[in-house]
Amino acid sequence: MDNFSSEDIKDQGSVVENEKDINSANELEENEIELKDNKILFKNAFYALLTLPFLFFLYLKFLDIYTLHNKHILVPDYSNFHISQLDSISNENNIRYIIIDSVSDLEKPKGIVLNQIPKPNTKVKMKRRVYLTITETNTSVVKFPDVYDLTLRQALRQIELTGLLVGKLEYKSDIATNKILDFNVNGISIFEGQEILKGTTVNLVVGKGLSEEYVFVPDLIGLSRVEAHIVLKTSSLNIGSEFYDENCEDSTLAVVYKQTPTFENDNELKLGSSIDLFLKKHQSTEK
Repeated sequence: MDNFSSEDIKDQGSVVENEKDINSANELEENEIELKDNKILFKNAFYALLTLPFLFFLYLKFLDIYTLHNKHILVPDYSNFHISQLDSISNENNIRYIIIDSVSDLEKPKGIVLNQIPKPNTKVKMKRRVYLTITETNTSVVKFPDVYDLTLRQALRQIELTGLLVGKLEYKSDIATNKILDFNVNGISIFEGQEILKGTTVNLVVGKGLSEEYVFVPDLIGLSRVEAHIVLKTSSLNIGSEFYDENCEDSTLAVVYKQTPTFENDNELKLGSSIDLFLKKHQSTEK
């Protein structure tokens, strides 16, 4: 058995106490470091809680500016303006336009606006696109289709699909009832495949059979000019004189308010007879 002196025992006790002091110091230092780290974490979390709402507020403001929230302009009226004027109108109103279609209309000047979407005075965002339909700037040439011996309804469809207009219907006694016998432009005969200007009005000669045939007078009241023309043609009747109210500035927006002969008491007319139309500006029912 080892013998330890009192000094050895005392030295060993000092060593143990020193180790305890060192351990305590290390623990204290670790606690201080952990506390410091926690303070930094809490501090960062606090700043984050303050910063996030501010960033979210800035994001909403950015969206308002980018999408022009609550900032609207009124769409200008492009109607009847020539395409050379469209840029200046658009720049003045901070808006853009796109020409999506051009149509043939021999009654109107070339290259003017016929229709637009959205309609004038509609509220839209700045830089919004407005889609325009204009009259053709260059009149194209089309070939007259083969409509000989077709029924009137078939011929009307073929001619209109080609981009031509149907004018007067002349009925002639013939065994081929309601069939196309001949066609002309201003009294000058034309033939299948002949090149003529798109939008030209073509008159048709139609067979009416060997007996005197009558048709009922159609009701045209409330129809647009184009709709009335279609109904009359398909009813084997002609358009007579057209009278416009003094307040009607655009014939394409006019509607029939009176017709002669009238639609009543089962009125009948001979094939090829004419009906006079009285038209006025369409009154919108929208509030």
